[in-house]
Amino acid sequence: MKVNFVSNLYPSDDFPYKGTFVKNIYDGFNSIGCKTHLIKLKDGNVNSFFKLINYLSFYLEMFFAALKANEREVFYVHYASHSSLGLLIASLFKSKKKLRIITNVHGSDVLPSNQSLFSKIKVLLSQKIVERSELVVAPSYFFQSILIKEFKVKEKKILVSPSGGVDASIFNSSCLEKEKKYTFGYVGRLEESKGIFDLLEAYKHLYVQNPDINLLIIGSGSMESRVQSFANEIDGVTMIGGKTQKELSEFYPLIKFLVFPSKARESLGLIPIEAMMCGVPVICSMTGATSEYIHSGMQSISFLPGDQEGLNSVMQESISMLSDEYIELSNLAVATANNYSSEKVISNLLTSFTSAIK
Repeated sequence: MKVNFVSNLYPSDDFPYKGTFVKNIYDGFNSIGCKTHLIKLKDGNVNSFFKLINYLSFYLEMFFAALKANEREVFYVHYASHSSLGLLIASLFKSKKKLRIITNVHGSDVLPSNQSLFSKIKVLLSQKIVERSELVVAPSYFFQSILIKEFKVKEKKILVSPSGGVDASIFNSSCLEKEKKYTFGYVGRLEESKGIFDLLEAYKHLYVQNPDINLLIIGSGSMESRVQSFANEIDGVTMIGGKTQKELSEFYPLIKFLVFPSKARESLGLIPIEAMMCGVPVICSMTGATSEYIHSGMQSISFLPGDQEGLNSVMQESISMLSDEYIELSNLAVATANNYSSEKVISNLLTSFTSAIK
């Protein structure tokens, strides 16, 4: 079986942190002997005209590849709303047995952030490619329920697989003894929906009574300048841009607690799992799929999404945590995250593909 990966997001020299889990799965399939081919959007140009040209080239490449495909090939689509048009057009000329498609849904491709015309078109494209797919991969059981209820996908057609998992050779607890330079850390997109301003407000409130705490923010996004302005008004905040996975693995051990304050319906959330695999407890909002790995003792430092008072409370509680309590949470984090090891996840994913594509 040959697997053709199709994705509009894939790491590049300019954007090494975009679509990293697509690359992880692609590399993982190659490492266990699967024949693969990559069809990706050319990255690096923000000019609207050239971006349009790049997308046209992307769709044409997948269209012609689909026309030439045979029964022993599968097109594995990521980010359905942006990566499916060429395949949908090709499907008008080829039967389902001649053009075999598996779609991996991720989040905004089926859960739009607004009701704009563009968002509705994206959802429509996602619906069409999901209907045409032989198998639909959901990153969590939470997202499986979304597909069943909102997209009317039959449960037997859905495979739950956590976005390639987390590479234990990169993220692990070997550096647990490193000095914790930062009391709190945030890693991810700098967007309103990710709760970054809730975190800054909570930190500002705590800092008044606890001037020895500090906060590290790693990431980029549309709110970057606004976050920077806010951070400049508070002591103890360090901001750096987006980092590669290897670079992140060097920062996580320096953070005592990762804060994941998202208000979005998270389809999975690999960042908390990466931190947990490094032995870092996560102060986490219970949104979307996060309850699938934030459980037992870790729930003692969780809160409801958008609950500013709840976030303040658990951050204060974490500052006062005894050493034994922290070690217990750290060990729980590692044990839980090891269930998401990429080696296990990718092997199971390829086995499921082989069974589905007969």
